Amino acid sequence: MMLLMKNVIIIHGYGADPDSNWFPWLKRELESAGLEVEVPDFGQDVEPGFSNWSSVLSEALEGLDPRETVLVGHSLGGALIPRYLSGYKGEPFLASFLVASPFDNLGWGNLEGFFEKSELSASAKDKIGKITILASDDDPYVPLNHAEKYGELLGGEVIVEKGLEHLWQSEYKRLQDLIKKASSYEPYFE
Repeated sequence: MMLLMKNVIIIHGYGADPDSNWFPWLKRELESAGLEVEVPDFGQDVEPGFSNWSSVLSEALEGLDPRETVLVGHSLGGALIPRYLSGYKGEPFLASFLVASPFDNLGWGNLEGFFEKSELSASAKDKIGKITILASDDDPYVPLNHAEKYGELLGGEVIVEKGLEHLWQSEYKRLQDLIKKASSYEPYFE
């Protein structure tokens, strides 16, 4: 049984929204390739809450076949994915991309609650067919070792970009190409 990628959910980070960074560009590019793409709005709370963000993600995933769905998260949105999957009981997702994502709190008081009220478990890797972690060597917010920590805990490929800061440019061709390749992944859950 070969499943095809049909859906992509793009999860923005703290201080961003669906129209920030490469999100609208990537949405247009993937939709032009025939995919259904959603970029939910997680809001602009001064102190983002894990339970609120999880609820928004659950709503976005409602009715989708996880085996045909790719999750893409930037910054805190990337940190949400493995924490959400640590408590998730459904079918595994086809793939996930964590982009410039903090592994734990960066010392920001307003993010303490998000990290304290969420669980990050190695069991999350069992809910993702393939995981790719992208980081930049000069990110001013998320040190490179955070990507390495995700790699150690979840497995998957870690890709280090050179000189792209917080990976918040208006277009991100490498990510687009990696997502398109996800349709050729051999699902381990067949």
